[in-house]
Order: sequence, then C-alpha cells, then structure tokens
Amino acid sequence: MKSLYIVLFMFAPAALMAQGRIDRSKAPKPGPAPQIKIADPASFTLANGLRVFVVQNSKLPRVSATLTIDRDPVLEGDKAGFVSLAGGLLTRGTETRSKAELDEAVDFLGGNLSGSATSVSVASLKSNFPKLVELMADVALHPAFAAEELEKIRKQTLTSLQSAKDNPGAISSNVVNMLVYGKNHPYGEIETETTVKNVTLDDIKKYYSTYWKPNVAYLVFVGDITAAEAKKLSEKYFSAWKRGLVPKANFSQPKAPAKTYIAVVDRPSSVQSVIKLVAPISLKPGTPDVIPGSVMNDILGGGFSGRLFANLREKHGFTYGAYSSVRPDKWVGEFNASASVRTEKTDSAIGQFLYEFNRIRNSMVPQDELSRMKNALSGSFARSLEQPSTIANFALNIARYNLPKDYYRNYLTNLAKVSVGDIQRVAKTYVMPENLHIVIVGNAKAFAPGLEKYGEVHYFDIYGNEIAKPVEKKVDANVTAEGVIQKSIEAIGGSKAIAGITDISLSGKITVMDNPVDYSQKVIIPAGFVTEVLFQGMVVQKDMLNNGEYTRVQQGTNVPVDEK
Repeated sequence: MKSLYIVLFMFAPAALMAQGRIDRSKAPKPGPAPQIKIADPASFTLANGLRVFVVQNSKLPRVSATLTIDRDPVLEGDKAGFVSLAGGLLTRGTETRSKAELDEAVDFLGGNLSGSATSVSVASLKSNFPKLVELMADVALHPAFAAEELEKIRKQTLTSLQSAKDNPGAISSNVVNMLVYGKNHPYGEIETETTVKNVTLDDIKKYYSTYWKPNVAYLVFVGDITAAEAKKLSEKYFSAWKRGLVPKANFSQPKAPAKTYIAVVDRPSSVQSVIKLVAPISLKPGTPDVIPGSVMNDILGGGFSGRLFANLREKHGFTYGAYSSVRPDKWVGEFNASASVRTEKTDSAIGQFLYEFNRIRNSMVPQDELSRMKNALSGSFARSLEQPSTIANFALNIARYNLPKDYYRNYLTNLAKVSVGDIQRVAKTYVMPENLHIVIVGNAKAFAPGLEKYGEVHYFDIYGNEIAKPVEKKVDANVTAEGVIQKSIEAIGGSKAIAGITDISLSGKITVMDNPVDYSQKVIIPAGFVTEVLFQGMVVQKDMLNNGEYTRVQQGTNVPVDEK
C-alpha cells in the first residue's frame, strides 16, 4: 500500500501540470455526430396491397391507428371543395350506423375517431382498441355519404367561406395560391360559394370509389400493441377491402415569375398589411438539399432567433413576427416569407425582407451562427425521438417518398456536415429576390405609392383575379354626417319607428393577428344589456346590466367592478 501512495505522489505533479495547460477560455470542440439508432418498426403487407407498420411502446396502455391514402393531388375544377366535403362526410355515419350511433359508440369506448379526405385515425385504451378498430374499418370501408349530412357540411362550409371574405389571412392565401400555382393546378384551386354549391353527392361517391384503395394506403399502429396483435386486427377488418387502379396526376410545373412584381388586394378597412413573398421551388423530400435548406431557413426566418424576426420586429418594430419557410414537396415545393405589419411601414418592411434575402445569398453566414442553428435542430430532432409517433412518421415517409432506409439514422451526421458554403449555395438556389410574387392585402391607398421600385404593381380581387387599380371617390362637399344620419333614419321609417324599438342586437367580427374575434351586444331598452367577446368559440369577456346590477366575467371568473 505504501508503494502505491509513492507512485501516486510521483505522478500527481505531472497531472497538475497537464491540467494547467488546458485553455478554459475556449469551449471544447464538438465530437463527431453520432449515428442515431432507430429501430425499424415491424411491417407487413396484406394480400390486397395494404402496407402496415407497427411501433410498439408499452409505457402506457394506449394504442392509436392511422389509415392514410397516398394519392396524387386532385384537380377539382368548377367543383372545388368536393374533396374536403368528402373528408367531412367520411365520419358522419356508415351503412349500418348513423352519425349519432357512431359518435355514441366511440364515446362509450372512451376513444377518439377523426377523418379527412385521405385518412382515418382512432385512439383509445388498449382494452377497448379492437372494438375501435372495428368502427374505424366501418368508417373507412362503408361510409354512408348521406345526403342530409352533405347539406349540413355544405352549409357550414358556405358560412366559413362567407367569413373568410373579410379575413386578410384567408384572402392572402387565396391570392397566393392562384398566382403561384395557377387555377389549373390542384394547389392553385380556390373554394368559392359557387364551386361548393356545384358539388353533388355523386361527386363525393366518385372520389371515394376512385381513390380509396388498399394498394395506395398505409395503416400505422402506435402504442401498446404487438406486431402479431396488429396483424390479426388488420387481416380481420381490412383484408376484404378490394384493390384497384388509382389514376396518376400529370400537371405542368409552376414556375417563378420572370421578375418580381407586387400583387395588391385593396382592403380599406385594414389597419395592417398582410405581406407574403412567395415562389415555387423544385425541392423534393429526401433530396440532398433538404437538410441544408432547413438550416438556411432557420437562420433566415425559421423562428424567434431568425434574421427576419430580429430585423423586422426587434430592430425596426414593424411587426409582431416575421418568418420564412422552405417547404419540400413531392410535386412542387415552396419558398415563403410573411409578416403582418403596420400599414405605414408596408414599403419599408418589403425593403427589409429583400435586404435579408440578399444578405443570406451574398454573404457567408458566420460559423458561430451556423453552429447555433445546427445545435438547435439536433436538439429538436433528438427530443422528437421520445415520441413513438415520430418513429411511425419516419417509416411512413421512407415508404411514401422512397427514401433510403437509413435516411433518419444518418440525419445528425448529414446535419453536422452542413457548411457555410452549403448555406450560401442553397440560399442562392431557393431564395430568389428577383423572381418573387409579393402579395399585399391591406389599405392600398395608404401604402401603394412608392411600391413601384420593387416591381410592377398589379391589383387583384380576393380570388386572385386581376382588376383595375381602385379609383378614389370624393364625396360632394355639401354632404354632411348629420345629413347621412337623417337619411338613414328616414330609410327605416323615421323617428317614430326608432321610438318604437324595444331591443337591439349587434354582432360583428374583428381579427387580431389573423385570428377571428366575435363580438355581440344585446340591448333591452331602457336599462338592460349584455355584451360578449368570443375568441375561437370561447367567451373571454361578458358584461351584463340586469335590474340595475352590473357584472363582468372574464375567462369564466367574476371580476369586481367599481361604480365608475
């Protein structure tokens, strides 16, 4: 033991000297990116072509299943909306169960069931899951498509479309889609009251019979279920589903404009301008530019730490937030940047967008900025692996987009390889300041002068149809506010008619950062009223005067009020 102490004593000074040579002012260099070990989900294919994936996770006694139809985009023409109506009808009853009976059965099992034009999903506790899969199969294979349910959904859709006419965000999306993709591409079609009214029940049935086939479908199980259990359920409820030929789409590729121009939708009541700068790009999922493209976009405008946010919000105070996206797509990708800005800063905001586009194209990104973004993406990717559904999505993407089997295992390695040169290369490829559709929805009178320096200015209606430049109409100098009010009184029957009013009901909508807020007021003359403010269907404030007592409720809580 004594000899051991002597040896340790002899080596201690050398160890201390080596420690003293470590430069602690510099962060240690990162090690090589690890290859992620992601287990392949169990998978099998039924005789009818239905591909099934199973991701087992027994931490909780819950299971979910999602059936996805992998079809090409559908051109709907003068019946735009029949695809979404078909999706809404799918879960509104089957050949043997009414909507009420279906809803009751799902509620009794304590589960969830939802559907769309290309999917049906269910989730519940493991003990009730087999019965829920039976309901799922009934919905997917035997939808009722009842005429009365179609009319209910049609009415809801028409109401939403009517509301969207006054929503700057919805208007902007309509015009962007029309201008970027065109009316002859599925991504460019716009639902209107006319097209939705054109849809018949036969259109919906034809869509279902054409595209809902097992040989273009995937069934994914996630949760406390084994591959053997999933196979038994799949074969029991989906093996009778008949395969068939599904048509392939053939569309011309949308192209970016030859030169940047400005598309203005005049909305005089707007107090801010909704700006979108968009161009179609050729970027398919899984291709080599997807990962460096996502890093570049995070630096440019992927979130709070992006350059657009720092410039337009933090530095100039033009907006609450400015963002961008580089979206890969099997058919046609998209570069998009957007912000809602103060009307008087519309011109300046566009200038700063273009400044940042040019800066990331023409100047090398600093290495520390690149490292921060890659670290953030690495952390986000690692955290996502905690969810079993992530593994299922990986398997589905690999199958749908024909990706290499090790695509996600090598994600961190490929992310680590992204260099400042890669960032500049993809920026020059996908960020095109000279070839943009710049769409602005707002009060044109307040911001239009001066926009010509960015490109030709054209005017459009809310559906993307080009129109003439609005002409300002001047009111005759003899017209007064009092005169207008008096004529309004006369139009509704005069002062006697007004004196006979015993109650008044007012309602309206406003938008806050593109989110609708509903307002209603009811007045009982002479001394009673109630007002309500609703956000996303929830009452956030309610004021009431009843029998001389004034009360206020905010978010479900009574708020004390003083006499004033």
